Amino acid sequence: MSTGHSLPFADDRVLLNLAAYWSAKRVGLPLPSRNAIDPLDMPRRLLPHLALVEPTGQDREIRFRLVGTELVQRFGRDATGKTSTDLYSGAYLDYLEDIYATVFAKAQPLFVETQRHWPEEGHGRLRRLLLPVAADNAAPDASPRAAYVLSALSWASAEPTGHQSPPPYRRLISVDALEKGVLQATFRGLLDPP
Repeated sequence: MSTGHSLPFADDRVLLNLAAYWSAKRVGLPLPSRNAIDPLDMPRRLLPHLALVEPTGQDREIRFRLVGTELVQRFGRDATGKTSTDLYSGAYLDYLEDIYATVFAKAQPLFVETQRHWPEEGHGRLRRLLLPVAADNAAPDASPRAAYVLSALSWASAEPTGHQSPPPYRRLISVDALEKGVLQATFRGLLDPP
């Protein structure tokens, strides 16, 4: 497998399982519809790491419709039902709204990786996969338009990179590349049953 063509999260079981779930729910459409996304038929490993967001219609502000238990524990609060401006400010608010705005605008998967220091655990790598989801009433022949974003976060220990964290790494991923990566993960036995 050529690393130039593999997914940037080819070693991350949480993100791979989300990519496989999202891909299966597309059923030949450009994007899965919101009513196709059901937490009860997801691999159990995914649920604690998930977030489902929608735009509020106020500039780039988003509302968290669903937030998994691991995310609540990791960030120290339950963001369910709250907006990005309820929870954040400054540079982090800009960063968060920007990555979600990218997925809403492009209707394309986005992978983001950042470095962060956790008081309890030390330095770590935070990975996020953001996947566009269509509205339930989207016309199948229309160009894809994201009404929601389904995302998962995973984290792992990492070596400190100095006094200042590197800028976030971002990569838009084509649906073809995502599906090829899911197929490779299936062959490597990295996907969990629902």
